[in-house]
Amino acid sequence: MPMIQLIRRDGSVIELEAEEIAFSLQRMVAVHAVPVIATRAALDLNQTNIIIKVSGILTDDQTGSSGVGSSMMMDLSVSGGSSLGSSWYGSLGVAWSSVKTLLEGKEIVFSTAGQLNAGLNENITVRLLNSTVANTVANKSIVTVDISSTTDTESLATTIKNKLQSAMIHVNASPVLLTSQLSITQSAGQSGAISYESQNGAIGNFSTGEMLTLTNTVVGSVGNHTTITQSDSTTSGAGQQWQNPFLVSSFTGGVEPVMMTRGDKLQDLMNMIANPSAGGALISPQVLTGSLIEMPDSIASIDTAQFLRISESKAVQKYIVGIRIPYESIISSPTGHRVLRQFLIPAGPGTDFSAQSNTGVFDPVDIVNNEKVRPNPFLQQGVAIPAIVTSFDPSYSAGDSVWNYDISLAAVEQLIGL
Repeated sequence: MPMIQLIRRDGSVIELEAEEIAFSLQRMVAVHAVPVIATRAALDLNQTNIIIKVSGILTDDQTGSSGVGSSMMMDLSVSGGSSLGSSWYGSLGVAWSSVKTLLEGKEIVFSTAGQLNAGLNENITVRLLNSTVANTVANKSIVTVDISSTTDTESLATTIKNKLQSAMIHVNASPVLLTSQLSITQSAGQSGAISYESQNGAIGNFSTGEMLTLTNTVVGSVGNHTTITQSDSTTSGAGQQWQNPFLVSSFTGGVEPVMMTRGDKLQDLMNMIANPSAGGALISPQVLTGSLIEMPDSIASIDTAQFLRISESKAVQKYIVGIRIPYESIISSPTGHRVLRQFLIPAGPGTDFSAQSNTGVFDPVDIVNNEKVRPNPFLQQGVAIPAIVTSFDPSYSAGDSVWNYDISLAAVEQLIGL
């Protein structure tokens, strides 16, 4: 039984068990019979109404949902400063030897969920240096990273990862391996192709290891907190900010384990559907122009709730703005193995989402203000199906002791409402 996702305006999702999923695409084509000559003519203005219907059941959780540990990322392919450079390395505009000089004494400061739980103000400082200096294992642990032998952004990410994996830190006043508190993975950065081109001058290749993701092994929201990038006060540039760092996000996404009854789930759904607020309008000029005109990010989407300063209202946050329905694909897989994709609906002139070109991850995230957030499907194409709920019909089946539900959504790309 597939799990579909309803996407709220605040970026959170509601997963539902689906027994039946149906798409209805109605082409609005005017067909007229031509008198005398026994033929027919049609007027097709490319108008399609799309309805999505999902039927399923709500059951009691037999076990609590597994919590999620908060995570952060260091993406060396993307600039985290105010520079408008196409990649972090490209924004610096200097050779790698000069990059290492600029990185001397730069620091990333954060705490693990375990340290935050202990309540002893413990933290970890990752300090970049062009020399070998011993780590400090104490209340304020320091992991020193010798970057003198690095040659590019990918080797720098690998060097940071290796130092973190071997480091000791303090948690609740006791020395432990950092990897007992954080799992560390290395993957391609968000701008891997652009970053590779800026460093090597070659087009068509990309860096595959510029991003590090650190995830707390302790689950729950306690690990959600802000990371700090700064300059070491003991080196040259003391007291100065790190002017143009690579992207370092805050720790986000930590979720407590939750156990709900079928009634709890129904109550939440009725709360979201019965009395939400659209927040004014969600307008995407980019959808109107489709693939014909690439619009600047500043005008590609409009969210009036931000202007009206009501985006934090509970009524606005709970508004359902999209649906994500999974399927397995082989043709879009770079390895030839089955991968998880989601159904997408092309909107706007020239837009195309063929099975082969549908290569996006199932549940994408963006970085906004150094935090990972799910993009709003009204404001960014290709992340989900933008849709609004038109009907929700729950019914109780005493024999099976479950709540059945039928929910209908209309696919739309522009929204105006209260």
